[in-house]
Amino acid sequence: MATVLTTGASVIAPTIVLNISSSREAQNLVHPIIGRAQPDITLRTAGVRTGQLELGFEGLTSEADSATAESLLAGAAVWTIVSDERSTLEFSFVVTGSVTRDLDSDSRDAWVVKIDYQEVGV
Repeated sequence: MATVLTTGASVIAPTIVLNISSSREAQNLVHPIIGRAQPDITLRTAGVRTGQLELGFEGLTSEADSATAESLLAGAAVWTIVSDERSTLEFSFVVTGSVTRDLDSDSRDAWVVKIDYQEVGV
């Protein structure tokens, strides 16, 4: 199976996930108090993951497969990503920011689709 992205009946199966980055925004609040050295604080859990995915497509159908992935990811949908290679690579997300598709400069049969994402609960 490797890594698969799904929404409804649509499936994207890249050859490889080249990169995944994630970050979480801290939500703690610090309240400075006039005349006091120590502030009051409000503790909150961090937000959901945001980041970027880079999906690699290689081989004779890589151009068509990457174009399809670009088109699907540009639509309005909640996606689920699952990987049997990476246990932490399993969550639901929406695409934010840009959807980019590039021809790999080292190979005429390799394409990279990059997306910005935000994790969502479903």
